[in-house]
Amino acid sequence: MKKVLYIQPLHPCGMNFLRGKYEVMVAGTEDHDALKSMVGGFHAIVTRLTVIDKSIIEAGDKLEVIAKHGVGVDNIDINAAMERNIKIVTTGDANSLSVAEHAFFTIGALSKRIAYLDRSVRRGQWGARDEPGSIDITGKKLGVVGIGRIGANIARMAKNGFNMEVVVYDPFASREDLKTQGYVLVDDLDELCRIVDFITLHVPLSDETQDLIDERRLQMMKPGAFLINFARGGIVNEDALFRALQEKWIAGAALDAFSIEPPDHTASLFELPNVILSPHCGTFSEDSRKRMSMRVAEGIDDILNEGGERR
Repeated sequence: MKKVLYIQPLHPCGMNFLRGKYEVMVAGTEDHDALKSMVGGFHAIVTRLTVIDKSIIEAGDKLEVIAKHGVGVDNIDINAAMERNIKIVTTGDANSLSVAEHAFFTIGALSKRIAYLDRSVRRGQWGARDEPGSIDITGKKLGVVGIGRIGANIARMAKNGFNMEVVVYDPFASREDLKTQGYVLVDDLDELCRIVDFITLHVPLSDETQDLIDERRLQMMKPGAFLINFARGGIVNEDALFRALQEKWIAGAALDAFSIEPPDHTASLFELPNVILSPHCGTFSEDSRKRMSMRVAEGIDDILNEGGERR
């Protein structure tokens, strides 16, 4: 019987799908050396954010598949896997709607100052209702950087739900396709930064996107604009973002991803009132957890079973 190693347990629906057909084990640790010593003999390994580097891959003498509980594979040494003809599976679009909803709700929370007003009421500061700052999002300009599955869902919600003008920056997008959907495509990210009221980021982390939103681009944004990052932490320079929020170059931000995870919760950025933070969990609604767990399990089964009929 082939063996599947989960680094952490996922929603039981997918794990139960594999049990009986395969031997399923949960490592219960993210320690690199422990995983390296453990992976030998397993035919599949399932990771979320844990790094699967070349040394772990080489130690997996029977590995046929590495499954990512998510979409981005920057925590997996793809080249090392390819050298061993090890397949990579992800959850595809199983989580895209959940991330899009979470990101879009933070746009509303920022514009209406929901977190600030909640804290104010709990502190007995009823007068917070008379303070300026809340805005409507209907008719505002939303800048979408990367219009893949998640970005496309947010664009649709913004345009159809709130009549927002959607401005897109994506070097790989079709101008005609976006025009058909009622969106505007710009060729220059600097231009998008200057003209929109909200920027939401949905690109992978790479050498090209590292610090994509840096001090220079933050200074280009409108003083009343908001930045939303539900992609990867390194895409935004967090030191520059702290200055932008503290000195009010922009009105606020929402982050679900950080350059180091988990981040240092005592960092200055965490003390600011105009930022909404979440622990890289935009994907993890209960509905999404079920879909993602099953995508992982089915992807593993397809490879280990060589495309055979599923039970």
